[in-house]
Amino acid sequence: MAIGIVGNYGNNNQGDEAILEGILLQLEATHHVRRDEIIVFSNQPEQTAEKYGVQSVKLYYKNKNSVTTMLGTMRKNRSVIRKLDLLLIGGGGIFMDLYGREAFLFGMYGWLAKLSGTPVVLYGVGAGPILTKIGKTILRSLAHLAKLVTVRDPKSKKLLESIGVKSAIHVIGDPAFQVRQPAETKRETDGLQIGVTAVPYHHRSYWPEEDMVKYDDYVMGMARNLDTMLAENPEAIVNFFATKYPQDLRVAEAIRDKMAYSGRVTMQEQSMSHQEITAYASEQDIVIGTRLHSLILALVSHTPVIAVSYHHKVQDFMDMVDCDEYTVPISNLNADDAFFAQAYRSMVRDWPATLTRFQAVATKMKQMSDRGMGLIRQTFQDDREKLLVLSNMYPSGRSKTFGIFVKNQVELLRSKGLAVDVLAIDDPRKGKLLLAKKYGGFLLQNIWNLLTQGKHYHTVHAHYLFPTGLVGLLYKKLLGKRLVVTSHGGDIDQMSKKSSLVQTWTKKILEESDEIIVVGERLREELLATFSIDAGKISVINMGVNRTVFQGQDKLDARQRLGLDANENILLFVGNLIRAKGLDDLVAAYDRVREQADNVSLHLIGEAKDADYFAELKQKAGERERVRIHDALPQEQVADWMAAADVFVLPSHIEGFGLVALEAMACRLPVVGTDVGGLSYLLAGDAGMLAEPHHPDDLAAKIADVLSDEATRTRLIANGLDKAQEYDQEKLIQDVMALYGVSKEGGRA
Repeated sequence: MAIGIVGNYGNNNQGDEAILEGILLQLEATHHVRRDEIIVFSNQPEQTAEKYGVQSVKLYYKNKNSVTTMLGTMRKNRSVIRKLDLLLIGGGGIFMDLYGREAFLFGMYGWLAKLSGTPVVLYGVGAGPILTKIGKTILRSLAHLAKLVTVRDPKSKKLLESIGVKSAIHVIGDPAFQVRQPAETKRETDGLQIGVTAVPYHHRSYWPEEDMVKYDDYVMGMARNLDTMLAENPEAIVNFFATKYPQDLRVAEAIRDKMAYSGRVTMQEQSMSHQEITAYASEQDIVIGTRLHSLILALVSHTPVIAVSYHHKVQDFMDMVDCDEYTVPISNLNADDAFFAQAYRSMVRDWPATLTRFQAVATKMKQMSDRGMGLIRQTFQDDREKLLVLSNMYPSGRSKTFGIFVKNQVELLRSKGLAVDVLAIDDPRKGKLLLAKKYGGFLLQNIWNLLTQGKHYHTVHAHYLFPTGLVGLLYKKLLGKRLVVTSHGGDIDQMSKKSSLVQTWTKKILEESDEIIVVGERLREELLATFSIDAGKISVINMGVNRTVFQGQDKLDARQRLGLDANENILLFVGNLIRAKGLDDLVAAYDRVREQADNVSLHLIGEAKDADYFAELKQKAGERERVRIHDALPQEQVADWMAAADVFVLPSHIEGFGLVALEAMACRLPVVGTDVGGLSYLLAGDAGMLAEPHHPDDLAAKIADVLSDEATRTRLIANGLDKAQEYDQEKLIQDVMALYGVSKEGGRA
């Protein structure tokens, strides 16, 4: 399989070289491609070929002007592109037009591949800034001609969508996280070792437009911050190293020369490879990085980092990994000469926890990086072995939240390389005639699919036991397919108790299934007690939280975006607006809380499933000051509301698991929930506050405790974050795939 890779390689930037090495390692491990089958388009092809054992050709053939350069490059490289089975454009921050040539250069390669019939993948790219109309047009067209678009952070995805990209855009981890962690060695230095990287910010040696005022302000800000660090830590040493040599070294020398403690500074005078940088970072106690990939390579070595955001990509990355409190905008550096010292003091308050936190970041980002090759496998594999997902709930134009957790899991499975077909009911409306029509159509659709496509599936996964699991049983009985079923709670708490016939079929489905997933421990106990099922085939795996969407944000920024008062206490509920969610109790509890503090508001976000009850709820809200009802929102907007709120309240009367509470925890929002169902387990261990169900007074007391006691808030936030990390969907999906008999790369085990 001949694969081409286009990016900013062979340019003496070790961040880009780490990206290339990561992609090569992934191609070898996931697709078993030999390096001599890979062609890298490089600024220095001879160097690239020798260093990586690949074939390499020039990225561009420089000529009199940009037009003749592009035409000459197209003429020279078209024959190479034509022979490829796949062209990867990426990774790195190439989706921009800051330096002038990027949009034209990479757009040219995309169109050259298109004209040659070679499929294109945009792989782990960073986007922005995109400043010009022509840049937007070229980069948008490049995204549209690609068969697969992947970016390295959520902000890049939003930017591409904002310029009109309509293709599906997937967020993966930076390929540089695939670089191998260095072997542990005994450190020969004493004292606190502070690794530092700098960038020639607005200097003519690197920046498109020189601004020496900004450059000097940055140099002085770095010098003053490092001096404060050294003054507070007398045993500390600052060790400068470069990821782009020699440009970074020159600015490092300028910073050193401005420092009062310049005698406690060392310089790595030689150029280092990305592997050597990773090893060097492992010898530091902390790395303070301006360059993005100095931070990434430090994390690969499990070294804690502090970031100087010279470019939005640095801030975007630190936001994505939930470490924004360790990030300072470069423009603020000189005004806040104690930022580095304060950030380090925060870390050392619990150094073991800090090390664990940054190790978890590296692990998570490597897992996200793995998703990239899974998506390629899914996009280009044949369809002889696929997964079929059945569900009686799935989002559609009628309801964007109806069964959204099933859709989220499907998309995650696809990102891991699985080919997934979905047959689902996507209409949430009720009524006897409508239910008969929906389920009758669902059955006929599956009978046709079973006859025409059934042989292609290796596993059928049915969400909800009855009647969806019954349809799944047809595939098992008639075609011998593996059957996995997931109970979400309502199918046990309510559906199975509707009649003896339904209960009999529920037991039959459970007995015949190869694997049973329940989303909470309470459901497992109920299955064992009610249906006497073999405990060995029951797995407790909840749907997991998407921590790239649900993560900590600055509260004041979130409130400003949503137009909310910066000083009020905000109570938040998200879910279906139905009586069983305990919303009457919540409104009554809100009244009690308001008696103690009048600066409290209540916001209810969700879909009305019962028109009569919704009318009652609207009337109650209208009678009260600061109670607002909002339509259901996309998950990204829900995350903004969670970042803005003070307490998340889930007063349910029944609850299978309570995934929305877990999403709130991931957003650093304290949770108060009722002691029912899965919430009893989820909020145990001080991960949240448990109130008695149907008891507004107790609910109000718990809410008041969280609002008034900072120690309680801090404890709940910390424990909630631990719970969110434990139930990260990236971890849990591996357990689900194992039940399918599928490896983490998406292949059959």
